[in-house]
Amino acid sequence: MASIEHRAAIAVNPGARAAAVGLSLAAALAGAVLVFVPGITAPAGGPVALSLLVAALVFMGGGGLAGLRWPGPGGAAAFVGALLWMAGCIVFKSFGWALATPPALAALGGLAGMIAGDRSAAAAQADLVYRHDGVTRLTHWVWAGAMFFLLLSGLQIFNARPNLYIGHESGFSYQNSILDIYATREPDGFKGQTKLFGQVFDTTGVLGVSGTAEQPSFTAFPGWATIPSYRDLATGRVVHFFFAWLLVGTLAIWLVNALFNGHFWRDIVVKPRDLGALPGDIVAHLRFRFAHRRSYSPLQKLAYFVVLCILFPLIVLTGLTMSPGMDAAWPFLVDLFGGRQTARTIHFFTMLAFVLFFVAHIAMTLLAGPINALRSMLTGYSRVRERMDD
Repeated sequence: MASIEHRAAIAVNPGARAAAVGLSLAAALAGAVLVFVPGITAPAGGPVALSLLVAALVFMGGGGLAGLRWPGPGGAAAFVGALLWMAGCIVFKSFGWALATPPALAALGGLAGMIAGDRSAAAAQADLVYRHDGVTRLTHWVWAGAMFFLLLSGLQIFNARPNLYIGHESGFSYQNSILDIYATREPDGFKGQTKLFGQVFDTTGVLGVSGTAEQPSFTAFPGWATIPSYRDLATGRVVHFFFAWLLVGTLAIWLVNALFNGHFWRDIVVKPRDLGALPGDIVAHLRFRFAHRRSYSPLQKLAYFVVLCILFPLIVLTGLTMSPGMDAAWPFLVDLFGGRQTARTIHFFTMLAFVLFFVAHIAMTLLAGPINALRSMLTGYSRVRERMDD
């Protein structure tokens, strides 16, 4: 009994609480200041954006205060506030990349609060197993944030040339495009069109032309989906490159750690027995029957192997291929991908594959039990249940 009490005392470590509270309240304070700084905010979002930002401040500040008594729930509330703030920044359609500072701080507060519980206290419950170490959890969340900024800044860069080509060169005299997003003037107004492999689709209001009839926006992707939300290629490139190198750095850290502790071979590499069990696992997922095991299921292994060993290297290498400086240093990259334009096309469709993986990842997390999934990636512990959910 004394041992359990000792563990419980460690689990409410005052230093961890202070970190969760301090970071969450700092996020709320920074957010409150930014809301009223002229030139940073804009009225484009209207009452919807303001309500989202106010709700975000409430959750971030409330989460910090709740962390005084309950570090875990308080950190989770701060994290919800971070998501609401991100939504508010997008709806504001102005300097979303600058306004993202508070959610970054709130996310740190949330993580600090969620990991406040001591490992020994969690291990006292027989059905909890330690699955993810600190490096794995940290890199997971850094990737999540980096990929968000890479996606939106990448769409800003794409808007500067909303076409995809195959080959080494591109231009109006070439007929090698496979994707074109553009606007056309029709008798009844402007229309947005997307041409994919010769097939033309009407995408008015989403791609090519967005906004209102009085104030149309002639961009491939609408402002709410880009960073910044207005045309600014230079800023988009700065944001994109910063988070690209952040992604590459954390990938390197994760790989070294995963090789050192055996996580890569144990949980990522797909083995013959995993391939044999794959059909049954796919059927179980299609029937929405999930088991929380000590190790990844065959389908999870395959998905993570494709993402970590194929998609990540592919998107990094194609990104480097589009750089003239890297082409001079590593000229073999251009030949490897069949030209800079082909590399750009592969880069774009790899991004779409990441988006699809993200949607599937979130869906599986919600279906299989979001609380357990969040616990696993925030504290390292996962609740084991070998039987399938009915």
